[in-house]
Amino acid sequence: MPGKPASGLSSSLGAFKSLTNVLGEIDARPIREAAEQPFLISFISRDTPLAWHVASLLYRGPRAHDIPPVRAVEALALEEALARPTFGRLAVVITSEDRDNSREMQVVRRLARANTPALVCLVEAPGAPPAFRQQWLPAASVSLHTIGDADHTLNDDQATRQLTAAIRAAKAVDALALARHLPAFREQTARSLIEETSIANAMYSASSGIAELIPVATLPLNVADMVVLTKNQALMAYKIALAMGMTADFRRVMPQLAAVVGGGFIFRQIARTLVGLVPGWGIVPKTAIAFAGTFAMGEAIYRWCATGERLTEDALRQAYYSALARGRRMAQALLKARPARKRQSGRHPSIPGLEQTG
Repeated sequence: MPGKPASGLSSSLGAFKSLTNVLGEIDARPIREAAEQPFLISFISRDTPLAWHVASLLYRGPRAHDIPPVRAVEALALEEALARPTFGRLAVVITSEDRDNSREMQVVRRLARANTPALVCLVEAPGAPPAFRQQWLPAASVSLHTIGDADHTLNDDQATRQLTAAIRAAKAVDALALARHLPAFREQTARSLIEETSIANAMYSASSGIAELIPVATLPLNVADMVVLTKNQALMAYKIALAMGMTADFRRVMPQLAAVVGGGFIFRQIARTLVGLVPGWGIVPKTAIAFAGTFAMGEAIYRWCATGERLTEDALRQAYYSALARGRRMAQALLKARPARKRQSGRHPSIPGLEQTG
C-alpha cells in the first residue's frame, strides 16, 4: 500500500531529527546528584596509623589530584568506636588474624545494632592459621595481603584491589559516588560502565533486530534505535566523566567528550548501524556493531579522562575491531538462546543470512 512507506519515511525523518537533539533531551541531574552525594567511610583499628594508611589507599588512582574537597573517610581508634553512637555510611574494622579480637567483635556487634554495614579487614599474619570467618557475621570479611614481613607490612597494590572490591560489593555507597570522591575506585567503575552499557546496547539491538525482519518497519525502527543507542552512549560518557572526577557541568563536559571520540567515528557508527536496514541480514552484525561502537567510545573517553591523551585513529579502530569480535559472539549466543519455536515461527520461517556474522 502506498501510504505505508510514506508513513515510515516520515517517522524515520522525525526520529533522525530527534537523534541530533539527543543531548538536549537528557536530564543529567539525577545522575549528578547521585555522584556528588556525600558519604563517610569509617576505618576502625586499635592501630590508628594503620587505619589512616588503609584509608589513604583509596586516594590512589587516576586523576588523584582531582578530588572534591569533601571528607569521604575517617580513622577511629578502637576505644573511640566503642563509645561512639553513630558511624559513617560504612565501617571498616582492621585487625590481624593472630590476635585476640574480642574488642573488635564488640565493635562489629555495635555496628550491627546501629544498622551500619561493616567490613572486617584481616591483615594476614605469617604462619597464623586462617581466621574462623563466621565469627564476624553479619559483617563481611576480606584478607589484606602482606609482603611477608614480621611487622605485617601491607602489599599496598594488592590490598587496594581487595579493599575496593569488598567496598563495592557491600553496596553501602553508590558506585559512582565512590569513584568521584575516591580515585582508587575510578578505573574499576569506568570499566564496569563501559562493559554494562556495551552489553545493554547489544541486547537492545538484538531484540529490536527481530522486529525489523518485517521490511516495512525496518527504516523507522533503525533510526529510532540510533536515538536509543546514542542516548545510552551519551549517558555512559557523562557517568565516566563524573566517575573520573571531572566537571559535573553536563553542557560543558559533553562537547569535550564528543570531541575526544571525533565526529568521524560517530558518523561512521551511524552508517554501520544502517546495516540493519537490510531485512533479515542485519541482526548479528547490527548487534556486534552496537557492542563494539559503544565499547570503543567508552575506552576512548576513559583514556582521555585518565591521562588527558586522545586515542589515535588507529588505536580507536583497533579497540573497535577487537570489541567487534566479542559483539559477534554475543549476538550469536543471544540468537541461539531464543526458543527454537520462536526462531521457526512467524511469517519468515527461513531468512537467508540470519546467522551471518558479517
